[in-house]
Amino acid sequence: MKTRLLAFDQATRTTGFAIFEDDHFIDVNKFTLTDDDIGNRLVKFRDKVIRLIKDNNINKVAMEEIQLQQNVDTFKKLAMVYGTLLEIICELELPYEIISSNTWKSKCKIKKQGRSSEKKQAQSFVTNLYGIKVTEDESDAICIGYCSLNTKKDFCWS
Repeated sequence: MKTRLLAFDQATRTTGFAIFEDDHFIDVNKFTLTDDDIGNRLVKFRDKVIRLIKDNNINKVAMEEIQLQQNVDTFKKLAMVYGTLLEIICELELPYEIISSNTWKSKCKIKKQGRSSEKKQAQSFVTNLYGIKVTEDESDAICIGYCSLNTKKDFCWS
């Protein structure tokens, strides 16, 4: 059976996602949730993720580990999104990996030079590897998927 990997750069508003089949990049996109109420956004997030998994015959998920934020409210909301995504994956009994930003950035040879520079480096990595131009959210999702597919499993959480 082929592995259909769905990789997420999940966020409170705009979530990037990439789809791979075995070692091959298939597609990338993002979705934005505009509702001001976090509860309503989480319900819509859940619906979108489940639909993505089912519509694309996904049998494995990679997601970014949550990162501590200076803004406590943002961190709480990110934790809620992270928890919702993890709950969906477990409910659907899918294997998954949780990959830290340091791990995928290292795998993609992105140098620590500040957020803006790192985002541009991720976009360049994707352009050089796959010949496509993508948004920041999309490039991060592709890099997370690339890491999942190309790193020994003892370097990624699962």
